Amino acid sequence: MKQLFPFFAFLLVLISCSQKAKESKHSSEHKNPDKKIEKEVIQEQYIANDTLLAKMETDLNELVKSPKFTIEKELVNNRHVDNVIDTIKTFKFDKINIKSYKAVSEEWIFEAKILNSEFELANSIKIGINKKDFEKIVKTKLNSNLVKVGDSEATSAFIFKFENYSLKEIDYEGYVD
Repeated sequence: MKQLFPFFAFLLVLISCSQKAKESKHSSEHKNPDKKIEKEVIQEQYIANDTLLAKMETDLNELVKSPKFTIEKELVNNRHVDNVIDTIKTFKFDKINIKSYKAVSEEWIFEAKILNSEFELANSIKIGINKKDFEKIVKTKLNSNLVKVGDSEATSAFIFKFENYSLKEIDYEGYVD
């Protein structure tokens, strides 16, 4: 009987701890039963405009030629051809970060984040532009603070984020195979 005492003591502690954990869980669930979880869902507005997209992509490709950028390089294996090494380049300058994929014969920008007002896209789109002026450029009435301008196939797009009627951020999502 003395040999079973430690076993029963352990079992009693285990059951006691388990009961306290259940009580704690139930009490926290019932503290605020009327509290609702609210999530803000931001609707985006998509504007298909192949011409404007092409102009802004050209501007982005010209932008990375600026000597103001520092360039970091990362070697990666080509997904389609064994024994071929490609390069991912990251261009950085004061709140601007642009990434490109360089294969043997071509280079494509596939990602960008622009938070700096020094550079323009399409001769007038830059950080700080007001929403009304942006509407004139895209020739579309905006009904959201999150606007995507992309191609008709939705493979590449610039994402414009507005706050208080002012452009705060430009992102680019490009397509690379």
